[in-house]
Formats: sequence, C-alpha cells, structure tokens
Amino acid sequence: MKVWAKTVRGEKITRDVLYEYEHVSDEDEFISVLHGICEQMDIPTPISTRVNFNHFVMFNHTRFKERDFVEHIDFDVFELEAVPDKKKSR
Repeated sequence: MKVWAKTVRGEKITRDVLYEYEHVSDEDEFISVLHGICEQMDIPTPISTRVNFNHFVMFNHTRFKERDFVEHIDFDVFELEAVPDKKKSR
C-alpha cells in the first residue's frame, strides 16, 4: 500500500512524498509508518493520538496541525492520505 504525505503552508503544498508500506493494522504500525515518512521528509514526527489512527483507518486520511508537534515546523498542516492500489484489469 501507499500513503501520500504532504506539508501545506497556506494553500500550497511545500513538500510531498509517496511512501510505500506493507499494512497498518494497529497503532504501533501506524506510528512506525509515520516515523518513516517524517524521516524521509526530514520533518519532526508529530504526536499521534488514537484519533489520528482511527481517522486514517476509517477515512484513509488524517492531518496534524502545529499543536501536534513539539519542535518548530515551517508549515501549517501535515496530511497523510492512503492511496489505494490499482487493480490490474484484463
């Protein structure tokens, strides 16, 4: 599976990455994927709550705001969106 991660400042995307992962079945795996994405994007890892995990699982989307980060960030919102795998048609 893939997740599209992006940082947004105002109305503009400032960074984005398409991150591949196996599967997210629990909060620990979600946090591991989140940490990997943040390392790849060279941004601080936000504090993730059960709400973030639930939104990602139920709606394939979650977002983190400035208040979710301990360190200073140069963007307004950090968004994660699951990208469904395309199925091959015959």
